[in-house]
Amino acid sequence: MSVSQRRFLLSLPVLVAIAACVSETTYPGDVVVGLFSFHAQADWARTDCDADGGDFSRLTDGGFDFAGTFSRDSVDGGAWLTVDGYARPATYSVPAQRYVSSEKAPAQVPSCGDNCTGAQIEETLSVVVLSDSQDRSMGSRCVNLPAGGLPDGSVPAPTANGYDAQRACGTLSVTFLPGTSPGCKCKTACTAVYGLEGERRFNGGQ
Repeated sequence: MSVSQRRFLLSLPVLVAIAACVSETTYPGDVVVGLFSFHAQADWARTDCDADGGDFSRLTDGGFDFAGTFSRDSVDGGAWLTVDGYARPATYSVPAQRYVSSEKAPAQVPSCGDNCTGAQIEETLSVVVLSDSQDRSMGSRCVNLPAGGLPDGSVPAPTANGYDAQRACGTLSVTFLPGTSPGCKCKTACTAVYGLEGERRFNGGQ
């Protein structure tokens, strides 16, 4: 599997989820927040890519699943999302309990033409990570996450029984950036947005 496949949750135009391989993985930082099983579902209200255009036909699928592990450095504040053994850089906002991880890579899109260069995709995962008590206070469903705020409960933190993080709620945005060379037939950028709901998977103490 190529580096670009490992680091991305999706790959345009095929939009295929990359399964996470979590065995014998070393996570950066000194705090493993947890391994989450995610389900992504297309959010049509915020998606402006044409699902009937051929390149983005997979947007009509019934969602997809993947797994990822969040980890942090308690000293310098670094954060990462590890997917299929590849640690993507991330940021973590303590007050908002939010992880954000973005990656950009070249894209091969048929409608751009064989001689097109410079086309890219930029993928951004943004989720709020909730503690067990916060999760229970909103009925263990991301749809009940208060708009612009956080549910009642203790904040996620290390405990004697491991890190207290039970659910992750947010979005995965995939933006197509058209090619820059004269031979490119594709001219318009578009963004596909997926709603994300992740549940902590207890595996090997994570």
